[in-house]
Amino acid sequence: MFYFRINRIRILDNHKNAFLFLGDSFVQVKLISFITSDADIPILDAWYSENDEEVKKQLLIQAVQQVASARIFNEVANVKDNSVLTFGDTGYVLYSSPDIPDNFNWCLTVIKDDNNTNEIGRQLESAVMQPEFDVFAASLGTLILGAVNPAYAAGVMIAKFLTNVVATTLKNNPDDQLGLLYMSLNKQEHYRYGERKRDGIPDLTGNIRVDYSLFAVKQELQ
Repeated sequence: MFYFRINRIRILDNHKNAFLFLGDSFVQVKLISFITSDADIPILDAWYSENDEEVKKQLLIQAVQQVASARIFNEVANVKDNSVLTFGDTGYVLYSSPDIPDNFNWCLTVIKDDNNTNEIGRQLESAVMQPEFDVFAASLGTLILGAVNPAYAAGVMIAKFLTNVVATTLKNNPDDQLGLLYMSLNKQEHYRYGERKRDGIPDLTGNIRVDYSLFAVKQELQ
């Protein structure tokens, strides 16, 4: 079995100014998580080996919809500057699998939960209907050219595409995005012995610090 947990997130700046003499300003925060691994992408194997362009596009649509539907939304209220979000003594399991993946990818977006949230949900649900999807579908083969595991590389790019859908929705309110993290791990380098724990990982914006852990064990046949 393979378990991936988020243990703690520190938000340095909640992007809301406190009013003088009124104390701290609080916001509600939403965590949007996309995870892909080579244990969950048989449809992308079919996509990669398919030669018919129309069939190939339909398979990619299904793969994008699968990743989008598996997103995890966590809402946290009353978040101020330098808040630490905790997820219990054992953390929160974002992903589990009966098989230990050789490769594992995580995209995390942290946003202020306001009127944009419903719009983000709608955009994710209709991502394959957007003009940007056609550009993505046409360029995906080039983007993964030379990858050791093309199907997994395509899964990584799908997660990034969906994360960019969120960013595009927030473009008119850039202060609403509090954090953005991309992380790719592989068994050989990062969890060869079945465990990995890291604290204080900075994101791309420099505004959040993430603690995560994973535990992987190969079940023996009885």
